[in-house]
Amino acid sequence: MSGLAKLDDLISLLDDESQVVQEAVQKELMSIRQDLPERLRLMDRQLTADEERHMGRLLEPARRAELEETWMRWRWLDHPTTQLEEGIAQISAYMHGWRTQTGELAKRLDDLAEEAFKDQGRMDARELSEWMFTVREGSVRFRGNSKDYYTPNNSNLLWVLETGLGNPISLCCLYRLLGKRFGLDIQGCNFPGHFLARVEHSDRTWLVDCFNRGRFMLSSDVARHHPAANPSIEDVVQTPASTDAILLRILRNLDEAFDRLNNVTYRQTMRSLAVKLMED
Repeated sequence: MSGLAKLDDLISLLDDESQVVQEAVQKELMSIRQDLPERLRLMDRQLTADEERHMGRLLEPARRAELEETWMRWRWLDHPTTQLEEGIAQISAYMHGWRTQTGELAKRLDDLAEEAFKDQGRMDARELSEWMFTVREGSVRFRGNSKDYYTPNNSNLLWVLETGLGNPISLCCLYRLLGKRFGLDIQGCNFPGHFLARVEHSDRTWLVDCFNRGRFMLSSDVARHHPAANPSIEDVVQTPASTDAILLRILRNLDEAFDRLNNVTYRQTMRSLAVKLMED
């Protein structure tokens, strides 16, 4: 029996009521998980919505175990922005579904950078912010998802790239990762309650509110006039957020988001990643 014919048989058993059959199908699918999307393409086989759901359910344990096993590999990389991209890529691939590989995020970001360069050429930090977040002719590429602020999808950068919606930290990370492809040094500011980007532009330090149309604010003004202004806020504004701090904040957002949905499995996974990060 060919591999493609065998896969067709496995698909036909996805909803079998026998626990023994389910375990056998799960084992077979896990053994070919990395090749599944390509095999389905070669079969010219479109899964139904129910088949997609069953496939995801059966592959979930292996995907979760792989994520937890490989999670801290971003620490091996030699640049904070590269580390951040790898960490976000792992989280996003896991959330995006069983067909998605970690390398998908880099491809999407490369495509977006190419689009931006063809449209505007080489841009500085302010120009890139305007290209991403400013409303032009009634439309905007990326904006804050104020209507569904607590959805876990806001922390999935692949979903953000597809929909143009995100939360403060995901939009700031997108701005930073796209900026890296333009040679821009964009940092994060771990501001309480509302994550901001941080850039040096025209010999001054600016904080960028990517959730609110990429608004540029002088860091000194934010530190001085924010309602929570105190010496610790000054430190937060002047110190770029570390990769650890950003990833931990993303994981805590996801912990809360999955708790709101009563999704115990995903919440436990995000907590496990956070614990590994804090213990490493």
